[in-house]
Amino acid sequence: MTDQSDPLELRSILTSTKVGELTLAMRPTLSPSDEVSKAAQEMRKVVHGCVVIVDDDNKLVGIFTERDLLKVIASKGSLDVPLAETMTLHPQTISIDETLFDATRLMDEGGYRRLPVIDSAGIPVGIVDVKTVSHFLVEHFPNTIYSQASQSEMTLKNREGA
Repeated sequence: MTDQSDPLELRSILTSTKVGELTLAMRPTLSPSDEVSKAAQEMRKVVHGCVVIVDDDNKLVGIFTERDLLKVIASKGSLDVPLAETMTLHPQTISIDETLFDATRLMDEGGYRRLPVIDSAGIPVGIVDVKTVSHFLVEHFPNTIYSQASQSEMTLKNREGA
């Protein structure tokens, strides 16, 4: 793929790429009655910061993230409580038919690091996260991404002026 670093090209790619076209890894799926400890184990097993919570029809009802886990730990709560008591209910989602631009806008506006992706029936099919977006950008703009100076190279080493 060629590197198209023009901002208009970036916007064009983001607005034309559907979320369903991305490589979406499915994250662990648990039920609201599963315990927080099980969610923590699953997140650790797959080295990812969330699990999706589904009902008996496999429809998304919540998400449990590392932030939720930290809240439980900070409140000295038990890890043996059901996820239904600690999960984020009805999280912001994005459909497979929406664009990557929409996903990044929702993530930015809501301060989300992860968005559950659902199909037309409300069934979770994956997660769009910061890593997914980063990989997409590197794939489409490798020269622009890889040729950026590191922060240490951009920081002034010697004081200028008086």
